[in-house]
Amino acid sequence: MLLVPAGLAALSGIALVVAGLPHGMDWSDEAFVWTMIASDRVAAGEAWGFQHLLHPVWTLTGETVLTMRVLRLLGYLAVSVVVTWAAIRVLTAAGVRLNRRERGLVLLVAQAGTLLVWTYPPRYLGYNELSAWLSALLCAALAVGLVPLEDDDRRRRVAPWLVAGLLVVPLTMAKFTAAVVWMVVLLVALALPVTGSARWMRLAGATAGAVLCLGVMRLLGVPFVTVTRNALHMLTDSSAQQASRHSIDVIIHTYLDSTRTTLRAVVLPLLLLLAFALVCTLSGRRRWLAVIAAGVLAAAFVAVQAGAAVEGTFPGLGAIATSLGLGAGGALAVVARTESSRASAGPRPWRLVLVVLLALATPLIAPIGTNNAIWAHTVFSAMPWAVLCGVALCLLARVAPPVVRAAPVLLAGAVVALATAAVLEEVTVHPYRSFPLLDQTSPTSVPPLRGIALNDDQAAVANWLHATAIEQEAEGVPAVAMATPGYLFMFNRSGWASPWAGGSWQASIARSCRRETPEDLFVIQPVTPRALIRTETRRLQAALTSCDLRFPEDFRVVAERNGAKVWRLTAAGPPR
Repeated sequence: MLLVPAGLAALSGIALVVAGLPHGMDWSDEAFVWTMIASDRVAAGEAWGFQHLLHPVWTLTGETVLTMRVLRLLGYLAVSVVVTWAAIRVLTAAGVRLNRRERGLVLLVAQAGTLLVWTYPPRYLGYNELSAWLSALLCAALAVGLVPLEDDDRRRRVAPWLVAGLLVVPLTMAKFTAAVVWMVVLLVALALPVTGSARWMRLAGATAGAVLCLGVMRLLGVPFVTVTRNALHMLTDSSAQQASRHSIDVIIHTYLDSTRTTLRAVVLPLLLLLAFALVCTLSGRRRWLAVIAAGVLAAAFVAVQAGAAVEGTFPGLGAIATSLGLGAGGALAVVARTESSRASAGPRPWRLVLVVLLALATPLIAPIGTNNAIWAHTVFSAMPWAVLCGVALCLLARVAPPVVRAAPVLLAGAVVALATAAVLEEVTVHPYRSFPLLDQTSPTSVPPLRGIALNDDQAAVANWLHATAIEQEAEGVPAVAMATPGYLFMFNRSGWASPWAGGSWQASIARSCRRETPEDLFVIQPVTPRALIRTETRRLQAALTSCDLRFPEDFRVVAERNGAKVWRLTAAGPPR
């Protein structure tokens, strides 16, 4: 019965996620990702490679946003199962066997990691998700490889390292900077001694996995070399970093500022969790005091976090994720000091400590390279922290006196409920750069948005853009959109230049012009925001000089709606 609160909270959260799937669309970040995936563009001069991994999935599943959103949810659920399995296996190798209910509790708490992804970020399936998934799976593979079961044969001991080699290669495509860090972690792990697993054998397994994955990519035509070359160019070219707003000095400053902000936010929740863990391990005579103290501390923790969950800010949600991870680490340290929690047999303690440290580091490795606040970004990658939290609460319940044994289990339910509350706020009130759920009721004629409802104004614009594309026979014709990737996505999802706005957009257009002057070209001009449109117009004019084209002199308006315009090269296309 004690698992019921956690189970109900997890099911409620997932139900809210499912309810929000067919509603709303972010016309900036989300539209950018879908356009990249749909066009499968080779992003020369840009460090994007995720689209080449996801374009086949997009094609095979019917080229719809709704299907990809469903896959996003299923992907996180699958990762939660794998990471939970890995944690249970490592505990078993350490001599700690969880029963069925305890395993269920860990899996339920892991859903906090699933739900956090739906509390703020866009609902795309893109580079952040791939990096989070692959990083979590790498963490699981290395944990199993470093702490094998005593009766594992050679094949089972090599398998985790082969999987690790397999995973690093697509991670290089999805997020190069995170892959570089994981390569270092993998090399360190390969150098560590593991009883019954020779270093050469583990190295051979990892190498075989990487070579196998590279071979499959080569057969499928995935431009691994091109993407890697572009990423390396970004690391050494300061002008390219500035154009994409990913300069190293700015990123470092952002990360340091995020660290200061997050640490201030998590001090109180961490102290409450550590005090809760200490109370649960007390075995004095006045156990009723322990019950009261545990209840007060758990309630205080939930109350402190509830404000951030309901407010739904990016840093606040990142602080919730961080408190789960660091709090779990602290609770495990408390448990490790109790005599009853020590393993009767198993691997050396230092390897278990390394596995815990790896799980704590993984959510921070996955977003490395982002120009956003890195601790806030852990809402994408908090799964290892959520699993670690579930393990810590299970072990606390084991070592706690009977009178307070229920407290950690009930706190587990509260943790999942916090994530569910944040999902409720995001889905119903403040979806990412979109409108509340009840305002999203109008379907559109845009094929990739089949099954998704937008608000009335967005649906009308989307229908107009799609109708214009059909009228102008725009399929396969180069096109760019000023300021708003959503306009390009609704129009024809062209991959001729970067869908994003800003300096990288201008550089991408100029690069495409230098490669080959287009015989035909659409320019989509939204009506707002006016100041940004003026800036983007100047950027477009500068970029088109590489094609010997002038805007708007060489273009004509082929469609207009409420100030928004679709331009086309005067000498191209069907008559007006």
